Amino acid sequence: MTASKHRPRRPYLDPRERARRLSNSIRLLAFAVAAGILLAGIGLSLFPQTYLLGVAGLLAYPLLVQTLLVMAERRDRRTERAAPVLMQLDAAVIGVACALLHFAVIPSLVLLIIVHANSVSHGGLRAWLLNLLSTAVGAGLALWLLRVPLQVTTVPLPLSVLSLVGLGLHVGASSFFANRQTRYLQQTQERVREQQRQAVELSRKLAKYLPPQVWGSLFSGQRDAKLETRRKRLTIFFSDIRGFSTVSEELPLDTLTRMLNTYLSEMTRIALRYGGTIDKFIGDAVMVFFGDPKSAGAQEDAFRCVAMAVEMQEYMRFLRLRWRREGIDQKLEIRIGINTGFVTVGNFGTDSRMDYTILGTDVNLASRLESACRPGQVLISESTYGLVKDRVRCRSVGEIQVKGFHRPITVYEAHELKRNAGSKRRFVTLDSPGLGLHVDLERIHNYDKKAILKALARCATELKKAEPAAVEYETEGFALYMDDKRLRERDREKVVEMLGQAARQIQDRVRM
Repeated sequence: MTASKHRPRRPYLDPRERARRLSNSIRLLAFAVAAGILLAGIGLSLFPQTYLLGVAGLLAYPLLVQTLLVMAERRDRRTERAAPVLMQLDAAVIGVACALLHFAVIPSLVLLIIVHANSVSHGGLRAWLLNLLSTAVGAGLALWLLRVPLQVTTVPLPLSVLSLVGLGLHVGASSFFANRQTRYLQQTQERVREQQRQAVELSRKLAKYLPPQVWGSLFSGQRDAKLETRRKRLTIFFSDIRGFSTVSEELPLDTLTRMLNTYLSEMTRIALRYGGTIDKFIGDAVMVFFGDPKSAGAQEDAFRCVAMAVEMQEYMRFLRLRWRREGIDQKLEIRIGINTGFVTVGNFGTDSRMDYTILGTDVNLASRLESACRPGQVLISESTYGLVKDRVRCRSVGEIQVKGFHRPITVYEAHELKRNAGSKRRFVTLDSPGLGLHVDLERIHNYDKKAILKALARCATELKKAEPAAVEYETEGFALYMDDKRLRERDREKVVEMLGQAARQIQDRVRM
């Protein structure tokens, strides 16, 4: 290992701490230059020996200020407000130094450049104007209190050169420290960018464990992670796969895992598209609610929930086509129960571990309706039916007795949205030996239209010519699987007709 690897890392300093240290170093250097010029003038017999007290004052002043600042910080007192005051006090002391130099032109100009350049770079125009006033006040006090004669002294060339050398040292040191500060700033920015990258990566991971609505409101500051609940009217959705426990015992573990993840992923995608808040997954069961943290109104929330349920049932037909091609022959169907009512919603648990969920009798009713469902059915309560009956085609099931409720519950079965009824039907699904077709006319992208029509036309043409045909084509809103070896001869003509109907529907209703 190289020696650099054994070098201890320097402790991280806050950028403000680094800036303060650099500013103190510049202040010490400025007054060291002033003291050096005055000391050289005394050495050249230009000024009386009593001015040595001024030299001592110029050296002691910045050290005293630094000591007072350190003592204040140790007592947890804020020192940020002291910077503008110190800037003006520095200007006043430099004014005194100019008076002690008897206002010699070059030495005085050097000191004025040093102090006023610092004020302009750190405080702007207003601070510079105040600095001019402070310098004048300091010079005036020196003239009055120290009895410094009001005359401009001509200094020899060596002192002028020494003054310019001091100015050069100060400018060089200031540039060096500015460069160091820039490097520190770049390092800090890089550290902030790295922390931001880590925070984004962490937020992406956490988002997988939280509903998007809750995650978004937490990170935007609209919601706080604290224990609080409220009463609200929500529409609650429950679903599960019929006979999933039996299926899970028959399938290999990797096949079961892949199938369940596919199912939950697709159901989640549909739920999020309708704006549902996914409460939890319990094995194959899914719990979703509408109306919190964002609500479009009780009627619209209920409609979106039922529309979501109808689409989920239709999409299950497509998933069965896909699973059958993967060798899963069990006819997997889902049951869905929906209810609307007032529930308690919010964060439950402890300060260290909480769960955003809903509680109440109406939540239990939605769960009981799901349990009472037949496979492939969507049961809704009377309260939900009253909100969606104008937009959803429903059939009365009558009254059923559910566990935990003393009186019978009036329920309805939701079939399809009225806007998709009849000739405007949105979904087309065919499932027969040798053929699988799924069409969702609202999910087909216009840029996929030509490719889909070509796949349908090729499939129909090959069937008409009695040529070998094996087609597999899948995209958003469309899937076609055909194997003519499994297709019954008597079904060929009917299949060609159905493919033509599907093509005409896509041609008419999917716009380029």
